[in-house]
Amino acid sequence: MDTFLANPGDAAGATAVRAILERQVATDPGFGQHLKALAEAAAERPPRTITGSVVIDGGAKVSRNQISLGPLTVNNNRQGRWLLAVLAVALMILVALAGYGGARVFIDEGQGAGPGTSGHGGSKTPVATPVADPLPPTQKTADAILPDRAALEGTSFESSPGDPFPDGERSGYEFTICGDYPKPCGKRVRAGATAGYAPNYLSEETGWHAELQVLAHASEGDAERTFDALKDAFGDDTSTDIKPDSSAYTPPEKAQLGDELASFRTFYEGQDLGIMCMIRRGPYIALIAQEKDGWEAVMDNNMQTQLNTLLLRRMNEALSGDKPHAALRDIQSA
Repeated sequence: MDTFLANPGDAAGATAVRAILERQVATDPGFGQHLKALAEAAAERPPRTITGSVVIDGGAKVSRNQISLGPLTVNNNRQGRWLLAVLAVALMILVALAGYGGARVFIDEGQGAGPGTSGHGGSKTPVATPVADPLPPTQKTADAILPDRAALEGTSFESSPGDPFPDGERSGYEFTICGDYPKPCGKRVRAGATAGYAPNYLSEETGWHAELQVLAHASEGDAERTFDALKDAFGDDTSTDIKPDSSAYTPPEKAQLGDELASFRTFYEGQDLGIMCMIRRGPYIALIAQEKDGWEAVMDNNMQTQLNTLLLRRMNEALSGDKPHAALRDIQSA
């Protein structure tokens, strides 16, 4: 945190802090509303100076029972003072980010763009963005996180309605990993969706394809338990289709691919087909596999990173209250 506050314009530091705050907001909407109020106040009238502590200025009121900071009122008791201390740290972060778009800590607009710029290179005035409620972890959201044809246009996965995989060969919950492993999924998984993809000029000739799945949970804790249970199930001797293999996939150095990541090898009737990664982000789990029907398994590390990143961004968009729209072409060209 000290490193970030010393250099708030650093995109990597802002991304890391945003991920922490988004995670807390996703699990505690009340905390998100407090941050929203602080973000708006910081954008409208940031404190003049910060010298080791936050300066309370411009309309702050302290009474025997309440502490008022502009649009935010906190009860003046032990719990309220504890919350105020937490929010003070958050306010320091928001104020430090004032030159980088202030409350833009909650959004991921213009990946890699510098202060005051968009991803397309045009300048703009920093605008405070309210905290939006995460999309509900429903079947509709699980379906939306899976990339559609629009997200694949301009890539090797692009297809037309007449192709074998026009919009991803899409199926519901019963065809996810939970259909094969119902016990570790238990009753925690609220919804799920799966889709198959293949480059239209290779799918019939080589059998190479990608299979993507999304599992939605009511809470981050439920997703953590499912993630651990599936890892245990895959590591059990009774699992013949998926085996843990940390060498199957090597993520880029310092890459942050979700809250949890595990890699595996996939098999069919003892034949090695390729690789699969399992990523947890908040209440969602994504499984991303590359497979090939035939004697040669798929071990495309670069494509695996691109597919992993695509699913991660679309899960992040759902957690930010935005309809998932990240596209593979943007990731391939980054």
